[in-house]
Amino acid sequence: MWMTNKNIFELHLLESRQTRARKLGFVEYADNFAIEQAAERLLDIKKKFKISAIVGGKAKYWSEKLQIDPTTLIPDGDNLNLQDESFDLVINALSLHWYNDPVGNLIQVRNALKPDGLMLAFLWGGDTLKELRLAFQDAELKNENGISPRVAPMVELKSAGDLLVRAGFALSVADKIDLTVTYNNPLELLYDLRRMGETNIMVERRKTFLKRSTLNKCLEIYSKNYPDENERNRIKATFQLFCLTGWAPSENQQKPLKRGSAEKKFSEVLKSYEL
Repeated sequence: MWMTNKNIFELHLLESRQTRARKLGFVEYADNFAIEQAAERLLDIKKKFKISAIVGGKAKYWSEKLQIDPTTLIPDGDNLNLQDESFDLVINALSLHWYNDPVGNLIQVRNALKPDGLMLAFLWGGDTLKELRLAFQDAELKNENGISPRVAPMVELKSAGDLLVRAGFALSVADKIDLTVTYNNPLELLYDLRRMGETNIMVERRKTFLKRSTLNKCLEIYSKNYPDENERNRIKATFQLFCLTGWAPSENQQKPLKRGSAEKKFSEVLKSYEL
């Protein structure tokens, strides 16, 4: 993912999909899950942030839930139009996985941070909607003798961590946490994805209507292969949340020791833990 100069996503569609989601009745549990993770991380950091910004189409919702006021709300886009060293905290509100150039986006954020400023970026990665992805693939192979990109590709954790390094952040950390939800049937999940504003905006998505026979086969495969372990009459759906934490470089930050500067060999340290 993200290894080509060709755009993967039609980013201009993201705003319209989120506008539609609000009209249909915004489903907020996935965002609330990410917001809870953001709140916990901010509580763990013993630093007061005075000038903050939140990036994304749901930035206003995140600001209200996190009770960060005042804050600058920045819409999704390849060019964030940020001034250098303007903020001491920037949060990406669960939309980095839709960007065509996430490294470039993170570089803009890093430049917009004051020295020792904090960036928290949240995105869906890895195993997110793996059940739906596999069910669609099997259904299309059986009904249409080929597959199309119905569910967007997701970045793996190591690649997500590499983004922070490439963007020039210090003290960078990438971690993940899974959220498993259950539904009465897969169709309810598809409806909720629309009300989350998380439907497909890939450039190469199939733009014709999904065949009813393929949809029915997908629902059948999903229900058969991915039941909830505790309630077999329900299905499960996996969301895997990545949190990228990075700091703008500063002279006052802790720095790793130089290679070869240790006073003891690692083997000697291990001996002290022998039983």
